[in-house]
Amino acid sequence: MNEKLLIIPEPDFLQGLNDQQRQAVTSTEGPLLVLSGAGTGKTKVLTTRLANLIFSNKAKNFQILAVTFTNKAANEMKRRVESLIKKPIEGMYIGTFHSIGLRILRKNASYVNLKNDFTILDTDDQLRLLKQILSYLNLDNKKHNPKNYLYFIDSLKNYALNFDQISNHEFEIHTNGILSKVYESYQKRLEGFNAVDFGDLILKTLNLLKKNENVLEYYQNTLRYILVDEYQDTNTAQYLLLRLLAAKHQNICCVGDEDQSIYGWRGAQLSNILNFEKHFKKSKIIRLEQNYRSTGNILSAASSIISENTERIGKTLWTNDSDGRKVKVINVDDDTAEAIRMCEIIKQLIEKNKNPNEIAVLTRASFQFKEIEDRFVKEGIKYRVVGGPKFYDRKEIKDAIAYFRIIVNWDDDLALERIINIPKRGLGTKYLSDLYKNSRTKNISLFQSLKEHLALKIFPKKLLDSMNYFVNILESNQKKLSKKIHSDIAGELLEEVGYCDMLKDDKTYESEGRLENLKKLVSDINNRNSLGDFLEEVSLVIDNSSDVNEKKKISLMTIHSAKGLEFDTVLLPGWEEGIFPNQRNIDEHGNKGLEEERRLAYVGITRARNSLSIFFANYRKQYNQSLYRTIPSRFLSELPKKSCDLKVEDKMEKEYPRIIESIKSEKFRVGDKVFHENLGEGIVLGISNDKVQITFQKTKEVVKVLADYLKKLN
Repeated sequence: MNEKLLIIPEPDFLQGLNDQQRQAVTSTEGPLLVLSGAGTGKTKVLTTRLANLIFSNKAKNFQILAVTFTNKAANEMKRRVESLIKKPIEGMYIGTFHSIGLRILRKNASYVNLKNDFTILDTDDQLRLLKQILSYLNLDNKKHNPKNYLYFIDSLKNYALNFDQISNHEFEIHTNGILSKVYESYQKRLEGFNAVDFGDLILKTLNLLKKNENVLEYYQNTLRYILVDEYQDTNTAQYLLLRLLAAKHQNICCVGDEDQSIYGWRGAQLSNILNFEKHFKKSKIIRLEQNYRSTGNILSAASSIISENTERIGKTLWTNDSDGRKVKVINVDDDTAEAIRMCEIIKQLIEKNKNPNEIAVLTRASFQFKEIEDRFVKEGIKYRVVGGPKFYDRKEIKDAIAYFRIIVNWDDDLALERIINIPKRGLGTKYLSDLYKNSRTKNISLFQSLKEHLALKIFPKKLLDSMNYFVNILESNQKKLSKKIHSDIAGELLEEVGYCDMLKDDKTYESEGRLENLKKLVSDINNRNSLGDFLEEVSLVIDNSSDVNEKKKISLMTIHSAKGLEFDTVLLPGWEEGIFPNQRNIDEHGNKGLEEERRLAYVGITRARNSLSIFFANYRKQYNQSLYRTIPSRFLSELPKKSCDLKVEDKMEKEYPRIIESIKSEKFRVGDKVFHENLGEGIVLGISNDKVQITFQKTKEVVKVLADYLKKLN
């Protein structure tokens, strides 16, 4: 009897993948690093890999963990996977590192001295708490800036360091041993509030898994396949968490691009992706190099610049597309001329019916915006600043959310402190201080302390009445939570406490806008299952982008904000030494700083699909409006001549090509070993005109010296 083999047809979603993409999708077992260059279909690979795991019955939904860096990316991934497999993927662990940490902590809160309804603090709450702690420790806020301590604590948590692990850390040495006391007090107060900060969502999860084998075993057994997006942006704590979770099955797939690692300033560790093969034994690397976004000349420019970096695994982008138009390198006289020239280019494009939404001006830093914005206004060019103040950062929104937080969690002292006198109820700093003193002495919440003061009638009659009214409103609305639509409660609460009347009485244009914002907030709450769910979601909103899909407007943003976006036309102003590369980054971090600047240039260039213009000026305005002479960015010398078209648009037509050419053939380059007669041997960190920045071996000092006094060593 002849047996027929059952052949399962290949799913449609595997069609259209190139060889490397297909390999990345179907190589499901063991550690895998997918090096995905700009525009090579990273999102397609990630979503198709997820779809394939489910389609091939490799794992159930709840056995897959997919980690992204933004909620937007997580939602988009979920939508695309569901579209591919034609069914919902409920139950899958998919979200940001913070949301995954939150999910694990909610289920196991008691292991880390928390109740499962704990609150997540925002930056304002953290700063207020640190001010209180510094005051309690008798430390002057002028000498001991709370923002500095917030930065220290956040950085330590990114490195997975608890307060008892920092005795020899540079931050602890810098603060003369004070930081550990502040950090310890800060953590104890958080526990007292039944609250965490963003750093805790990872660090506490990490501590939980390290100290509780049964919990660790549960998640290791459950999560059989792990996918990580933007792996080059992970910090130490995130890497350690992933390594713990993947330790049993080792089926971890990380997708990233070392050439797009531009967030070192906020804790991202490039070494995580560079050392993937060391961290995960028997791992495999697949390179995605076929670019589907940019023309050949744009790719050539990007590849030429990034090839100067040494800290990279390496890949070469290519395209089947044409070379396209050459990259324009435009020299102008000063910042004003630069802005005028950009406006001319933009207007010409719009006259040719180019969509303004497909045009972007990307700067190294936000201080470059002013001159450009002023010119846009004068020329009548409509624009949007992407990455500006966000909706949830507005004062009225923060106040409203604080009201919602307190009726959900009476232990949220920081929320109560924010709104206890907004609108004004006559509660001065003395009475507030008394309330806090009583709460600390008796180890009770600020709300309980307030109720005790009211019961004992400690306050004057007028204050007593206003505070009783305030407390009664909060308690009555808390009771309504289980009986009434939560959006109705939110709207009524803001009306009853007098917040809406306070804005109405203001009678200004801004107050009208604030009222509209509150209306939008309340309507948004209606789309959530509960007020608690809404607050949790708000706490996890970390996307920095504004609405980039708004029509008929040019996008103005920093290159950092532009990562992940693409435009038909990109303009890159300010390519001069000091601005780009940023001198401070080089001064503080040497060659590592320079290489991050070069990666930033690579990201900026690869945002363009068809047209790219790079600008450099002869002069720049200083803060006092005086002009200073500039030096063309060294990155200009790293551009390939065959792919670029140099446009000199001032009187110095002869001088500037010569200057750029001289940079290309300069005597010294970053990383060279050199010798100085008095200072000895050193390594070149940076070059600025005729001066060379050196770190000398003997003194360990970083010194700028004239190039003529240096000898290059082989």
